[in-house]
Amino acid sequence: MGKASTAKKVARAAKAGGKKSGTQRQLGFPAAIALVVVLGLSLVTYARTSGRLGSDAKGHPRVGEHWHAAYGVWVCDHWIANMPDGPTDTLGIHTHEDGLVHIHPFNNGAAGKQATFARFFEQVSLKVTPSEIKLPKASPFKGRTYEVGKTTCNGKPAVITATHWKSAVTAGTTKPTKTFTKDFSKIRFSEDLGAYTFAFAPKGTKIPPPPGASDILTNATSDASPQPTDTSATDTTVAGSDTTIVAGTTPPTNGGSTVPATTAPATTAPAATTAPATTTP
Repeated sequence: MGKASTAKKVARAAKAGGKKSGTQRQLGFPAAIALVVVLGLSLVTYARTSGRLGSDAKGHPRVGEHWHAAYGVWVCDHWIANMPDGPTDTLGIHTHEDGLVHIHPFNNGAAGKQATFARFFEQVSLKVTPSEIKLPKASPFKGRTYEVGKTTCNGKPAVITATHWKSAVTAGTTKPTKTFTKDFSKIRFSEDLGAYTFAFAPKGTKIPPPPGASDILTNATSDASPQPTDTSATDTTVAGSDTTIVAGTTPPTNGGSTVPATTAPATTAPAATTAPATTTP
């Protein structure tokens, strides 16, 4: 009896030990898979932000190149003021509050296919989607939002588009190269000295090129914000407002959720636009 009892105890102990080992293996395998997935996602994220994905960084603009693109935000019948730069630029796509996007990749994270408006939107805290344009939270913009289906242009429904000209220099006298209606953050900077207008306007509106397009060669060469010498003949920004006032017009006083339209003076519109008027959004 003693030997049989001992044998049974040994057998039970061995069986219990085997079960424990199997349970450990069952728990350990999913944990290992989860760890691999987490590490993989972390590496991909790091690669994208640090520019380690070489295939996306092929082509222009390359690290060391310095491009410029004119840009503007057009709402109903007026331009939104130039946006200031955001936090320290670690990739190489930013602005000098001069109506230009300065594109000179510091690393592969902003080169080639990765040189997109997504980088710029993030830098200046601007959001542009098919459903809304949301301005930066900082003054004078104060997070103003223009929503399709809610905000109107003098009672007319509006849509959001992005219009691209390959040459900012000739944009005022040539047809747009392409008009985008979605995926705005994926729009690539495909050439130096291009021009882009992001617009909230009724469907069918003729969208003008950005104000900085006509002077892009001068401002790109100086690589600094333009300094007007005659304030009576240049565009200005209303103090405490996000509206740009075209030379020769009177600062607006109206406002509300509906953006009124006005008529622009025939002789005072900027050379690169189609005679925009100005109102407070």
